Amino acid sequence: MKDGLRFVDCDMHIMEPVDLFDRYLDPKFRDRVTLPVGADGKRKRGIIYVDGQPTTYDHETQQHRKPIVGKVKSDTTQPLSGSRMAESGRLDFAVERNYSPEAQVMGMELEGIDIAVLFPTFGLSLLARDNMDPQLSLALAQAYNNWIYEFCQYSPDQLKFAAMLPVHDVNLACQELHRCVTELGATGSFVRPNMINGHFWHSNYWNPLFAMHEELDVSMGFHEGTGAANSHMNTLFGENRFYRHVASHWIEMQQAMIAMIIAGVFEFYPKLRVGYLEAQNSWVPGILTRIEWDYPQYRDTHAPYLSLTPKEYFQRNCWAAVEGSEPEIEATASLIGADRMCISTDYPHFDSNFPNVANNLLANVSRETAAQIFMGGAQLHNFGDEHFEKAAKAMAEKSKQLAAE
Repeated sequence: MKDGLRFVDCDMHIMEPVDLFDRYLDPKFRDRVTLPVGADGKRKRGIIYVDGQPTTYDHETQQHRKPIVGKVKSDTTQPLSGSRMAESGRLDFAVERNYSPEAQVMGMELEGIDIAVLFPTFGLSLLARDNMDPQLSLALAQAYNNWIYEFCQYSPDQLKFAAMLPVHDVNLACQELHRCVTELGATGSFVRPNMINGHFWHSNYWNPLFAMHEELDVSMGFHEGTGAANSHMNTLFGENRFYRHVASHWIEMQQAMIAMIIAGVFEFYPKLRVGYLEAQNSWVPGILTRIEWDYPQYRDTHAPYLSLTPKEYFQRNCWAAVEGSEPEIEATASLIGADRMCISTDYPHFDSNFPNVANNLLANVSRETAAQIFMGGAQLHNFGDEHFEKAAKAMAEKSKQLAAE
């Protein structure tokens, strides 16, 4: 708990091990995936190639980075980013433990997190390109999901995971979602908001996947990641990651929400729970207002199937994440409801405010608002009292073990 408040991290990340594919990928696909190798001959973290294609284009576009003139300041006093400095040593405990499950739980204790839903790091872009062999897409998703399941077994009442879905074939995506939920205990899925193989999120192509989430009673989590091969932001802003990082997380997510609301996804799948993650959320009221503005002109002719307003759909089916230090959180909560918000620590990424995410939120909004936001992930993932009781017991046991070491 954080200052007596229950806290679900709706978007905590892991760092995948470099031998994940050696250990978990179906052997018949292993020669199609390559990782960097160091001078010692061992694999190391870096750009992964699948079928000879990089999973992220950051290395391609950054060759056009503008030259640096003069000394660049490495410190900052900005409230949105003040605790992100690598030299602060905030992640030393995790680095020393090679981002192990033990380190994950230690990070949760530092932030006061009861339950964390885990998302990938290099896996954010692993499947993010068009025209991938669907069977390879499935094999990669299965390898990651099997690994993250075992990772969570260190403390399964505290560590939950969102299943990676092979979106290059909707039927395979449904198959993998069913396996992960019914056999591995996944509490939801992870997909990107980008268009894949010409299918965007208003397309009927995805209806079986929406239905599967609804039937299994699990959440669908949209999570962007800068540099993906199929992101239009590479075309627009390829020479500068600053542009792409600002634009991709907000704009791709906005487009996905527009598509789902106007297409009637939430009309036809009224029990579907969707999280829009790591994109902050002050954009949500404006998008809802814009759709509402156009309702009189277009609703009857272009979307006669809609029976609710945009805000009503959002407040029934959607959650959008904050990262704790945004100055507009309280104002946004007054417009969309604090109970439709959740919070992401984004641990252990470079742009996270860990270990001060929860502190920032409590300093930034009323305790009542903070309590609802801390619990937003519980509503998104359908966690109840029994989940928190088990998590508290597990945290006490792990803390005792760590103290004894």
